[in-house]
Amino acid sequence: MKSAIASFSAYLKRRYPDRSTAKHYLSDLNIFRQFVGERSPREITVKTIDAFVQTQQAKKLKSTTVNRRLSAISSFFEFLIVEAEDDTWRNPVRWKRHRVRTGHHLPRDVSDETAEALLAVINDPRDRAIFTLMLKAGLRVGEVVSLTLSDIEPPVQYNLARLRVCGKGGKERPTWLTQEAWLELAAWLKVRPESNNQTLFLNQHARPLSVSGIQYRLKQYRQQAGRDLSCHQLRHTFARRLAEQQMPVDSLAKLLGHNDLQTTQLYIDGAAPTVRQDFEQAMQGLLDRSLSDPSPASLTPGSLPAISSIEKRPDPDLVLQQVSHLTAALPAWLAQAASQHTRRRMARWSDHRLKAETYSHLNKLSRVCRWLVDHRHWTSLEQLQRTDLVAYVHHRQAAGCKPNTIQAELTVFRAFWRDLLDQERVTNEAMLRVKAPQGREQLPRYLPPTEFQRLLEVIETQTQADQPSDRLNRAWFYLLAHTGLRVSELLNLRLNDCDLTGKRLRIRNGKGNQDRIVPMTDKLVSVISNYVVVRDTAPTDHLLTFQGAALNYSLVLARLHRFGQKAGIEPLTCHRLRHTLATLLVNQGMPITSLQKLLGHRDINMTLVYAKVFDETLHQQFATAMIQIESIAVADWPIQFPISTPEICDSV
Repeated sequence: MKSAIASFSAYLKRRYPDRSTAKHYLSDLNIFRQFVGERSPREITVKTIDAFVQTQQAKKLKSTTVNRRLSAISSFFEFLIVEAEDDTWRNPVRWKRHRVRTGHHLPRDVSDETAEALLAVINDPRDRAIFTLMLKAGLRVGEVVSLTLSDIEPPVQYNLARLRVCGKGGKERPTWLTQEAWLELAAWLKVRPESNNQTLFLNQHARPLSVSGIQYRLKQYRQQAGRDLSCHQLRHTFARRLAEQQMPVDSLAKLLGHNDLQTTQLYIDGAAPTVRQDFEQAMQGLLDRSLSDPSPASLTPGSLPAISSIEKRPDPDLVLQQVSHLTAALPAWLAQAASQHTRRRMARWSDHRLKAETYSHLNKLSRVCRWLVDHRHWTSLEQLQRTDLVAYVHHRQAAGCKPNTIQAELTVFRAFWRDLLDQERVTNEAMLRVKAPQGREQLPRYLPPTEFQRLLEVIETQTQADQPSDRLNRAWFYLLAHTGLRVSELLNLRLNDCDLTGKRLRIRNGKGNQDRIVPMTDKLVSVISNYVVVRDTAPTDHLLTFQGAALNYSLVLARLHRFGQKAGIEPLTCHRLRHTLATLLVNQGMPITSLQKLLGHRDINMTLVYAKVFDETLHQQFATAMIQIESIAVADWPIQFPISTPEICDSV
């Protein structure tokens, strides 16, 4: 293995002489070599890669890190296969099997308020110029340290200053500085010490500044400002600002030095300018119809409370131990297989949903397995047949279970069985073809406008005392009612996710591990501004807290149920508020694609369900169309003859 890695290293250095690709690939490969020991590359199998991925996940590494190491291993074996000229040697990395799902994550930009707070504490001319270039020119930290004096073209009269930037892979690109950014750079040039070195930024010894030196300085400044951010977040913030101004994606890509437009598209998704415009236009229509209070109580979005601590990901082994009672009634061989499968699935679930998802997954799987053991005498993995699983479906159907419930259980069991197939512990693929009964397609359970208005009046009346608990109740309610958040997304909101100045929420690790940006109404900004002043101090950075801890689901559900009873709406759930907002927005003409991004649906067919309930819009469109049709002059219509016309009958 060692000699093979050495050959691969020489190949990488020949192919990428001016890049750090070789260093990173070799670092990942050495980690893999430590795992496999002295085995030769020919001895590495698919199961070896399985074990490596599980070991990496057990170390609580991010999915992107695991996938990067898989990429290095895969490239290594592709090189060896080509060098050996052996068509029978297969790459042991199977992406469909081994890749860890990462979801969709937005750029890690910071609010404008946070960025300006950082610059406010920096007095050193050199450091102000450095961080201004990241924030207002979008430079990477490595690009900043590589700048030279000859890369600068000062502005002529009213023109912009120009920089020649050497980016990743030695690719050069031009970028421009606004007058404000140029003044910061010019202030540094005036006091820059004399040196034979042409590097733009020097340290106290008149030597080139390093990347680690800049990162160290940022660490000091962010502590002074009481903000948490990185150098690359300043670049993300620059890109987000331009995207919000609807700069074309191809121009933004050139400015940032991106070869792939999909990378730049992330910044467009993060800014979501069209979603904000469509949302505000639709919400204004609702306000005009008096469906909400248009006047903010006290719109003064100041600084949010300081973050006390950041919670770590729960220990997967401990979480699995806490739900071990679900498999207690299963035979040991089956309980172990079910627990091992669930342990592998846990890497897919976000931190805040790990406990709930683990319980839900293992509970469904154990329910199916218990019935098969008790009623179909399942005594070994390979013994189970397709007819046994079909019998379970018929049993659940006879017990009155909804088709969606049966489908959810089958989905979990199929994932379990597919895992066993991949490990070659079973061979019966027919189990994957068992289907759930077809259910009736149901429309979203939304509140009609009159009921929604009545609920808003109840909320305002019940919280008019304006006590801290009242402000908390208004905060979580309007977050649900004015953004369409899922309750899990509501409870996972962090202080840094709430940008009151920019009037936007960052939803992290939503369903399917997807991130998105959600605009905020003036009413919601006002409610959150009033709440954060009285927010309970807690050892967590959650936005919503109660009695020194993060707000929990049972409290929200109980209070929402109480408000619903007073408004005469039963049952009232958090998801009905999500359905209500979506229905009201589509009735106001919000484009379905913008609604899809607002709700965080990966599949637009899910969003199209709401298109089936916009009766009011459909009625208006139908009436408009019929007016146009009925206004067509008779002479413009195609000539039609009644089939009873004698002349036609005779001719036929």
